Amino acid sequence: MDRPGDVHPMSELIKSNYDKLLVGLGAALLAVSGGWMWLHQGDVTRLRLQPVTADLADAVYPASSWGLPEAKTAAWPKPAAQSQGSGWLYEVFTPPVIYYNTLAKSFTVTLPMNLAEGGAPFGLELLDVKFVPYRLQLVGYFGEPGDFLAAFVSPNQPETWLARSGRRFDQLGLTLKSFDVRKVVVAHTDAWPVHDVAALAVLFDEKTGTEVVLDSRARKLTDTPFAVLRLVADGSAPRTLHEGDTFADDTGSYRIERIQVDPPEVVVARQTPGLPLPETRILRPVGKVGAQAAGQTPPQKFPAPPKTGLARTAN
Repeated sequence: MDRPGDVHPMSELIKSNYDKLLVGLGAALLAVSGGWMWLHQGDVTRLRLQPVTADLADAVYPASSWGLPEAKTAAWPKPAAQSQGSGWLYEVFTPPVIYYNTLAKSFTVTLPMNLAEGGAPFGLELLDVKFVPYRLQLVGYFGEPGDFLAAFVSPNQPETWLARSGRRFDQLGLTLKSFDVRKVVVAHTDAWPVHDVAALAVLFDEKTGTEVVLDSRARKLTDTPFAVLRLVADGSAPRTLHEGDTFADDTGSYRIERIQVDPPEVVVARQTPGLPLPETRILRPVGKVGAQAAGQTPPQKFPAPPKTGLARTAN
């Protein structure tokens, strides 16, 4: 039994003859390799003599021509209408606009209209889209500073009203709070200031509970749009319609779903007898020539303020 600190004789022998062992191991591997080469000498010679490349010295190279593949054009068929109605057409790059119709309690589709196909959808022409004017307009004034008398007109009303501050227009639900004529700055690009004289009337609107300012230099418009439409088939007069308005002809009934001012367009739904769901289209304005040929109604002109004694003073 070895004691701690004793050196084993075998370990001492390996350390003293380490170089000789490496030389002997290398000689043994060399002898094994030589023996393997001697045993397989025929196979090695055969592999050395075997050609590894093809001899193309006497071969004839046939030239081949590469032509362009024949181009074929295929036209996609037009999409077929879905079971929900003739308006439900699905294009690859122009999908329909689907929204929920709260009145019909169902989904409605806006069919993308191809303008290149020509023709008027539903036989309707959109002549113009505008904002509804405010129900009272300031057209002028009389008198001197401190005692002005303002002149007002109302659409579809033949009278011209003259009023001072504090007067109330009963049938319109408006009260004239203040009226003033002042010099206002005009926006421009020059360095020198430019001024203009403007008459400003401040009204209290009882319907909305807000104050409205009327300027004599421009008409006051509301945020409510309206559309001017005309049926092409019967050559009828243009119609002034708002969102939610309906009308009918021999082919079905129409409803104005949406009116947009910029860019001008109107979404119209037509309900045809025998079909379960309405067909929806987008109408865009015709050209200026078409609008004039259709007899478009010119803008309403407010009458000039009457002379003293011809106007009715608001109560």
